[in-house]
Amino acid sequence: MLDHYGDELTLRLSGITEIRLLDDDAALTGFMRDLVERIGMTVIAGPLVGTETGTPEKAGKSAVVILAESHAAIHTYPHLREIFVNIFSCKPFLEADVLDEFHRLVGDYEISERTFTRRGEEWPRDLTAARDLWSAQRIPL
Repeated sequence: MLDHYGDELTLRLSGITEIRLLDDDAALTGFMRDLVERIGMTVIAGPLVGTETGTPEKAGKSAVVILAESHAAIHTYPHLREIFVNIFSCKPFLEADVLDEFHRLVGDYEISERTFTRRGEEWPRDLTAARDLWSAQRIPL
């Protein structure tokens, strides 16, 4: 039995060797689909890709996918050779699978920032108990 409800991974990947696909909507859409499939998640909306224009240090793409298990998002900065990543899930997943998918997208990189958090270690597994806990703690409108 699992001892926690899910995981959250945040990363800052720097020194990316291949930046060409970081500014390609179709490539990022395909990447997000491949990423969430690899970590065993279920897409319910997206992927959506948006463009941020402006100065080189702020220009790039954001891609997000809404999952039955929560969400995954990336923010690319091709001119800086960096990517920010956030995967928030109510289902455990393997960080190594995420890192492998990024290697497929951009080649080599350094992990400049990393947090991996186990979520919901005290969260009830029984949905009835979870609903009751939520109901007891919410403030009526």
